[in-house]
Amino acid sequence: MEVIMDYFKGTKTQISPCIAAKAKFALNLTKKKPSNTKTCSYDYWCKVIETFASQNNLSDNTAEEAKNKFKSLIK
Repeated sequence: MEVIMDYFKGTKTQISPCIAAKAKFALNLTKKKPSNTKTCSYDYWCKVIETFASQNNLSDNTAEEAKNKFKSLIK
């Protein structure tokens, strides 16, 4: 099984797969809640959310709601 890597918008910087999984869940792009315990800064979280929101043509409102899930998903 090939794992598709996610990169920040306009860069070749890879997004941490554990954080990417949590961000996709926060944006309702996946239904299964990740069980990993990986943490990151709020700034990093926002950049990941903005990248996926842009790639998937999601509204700013959806992105804001996902950013607000930082405390519940990233402890």
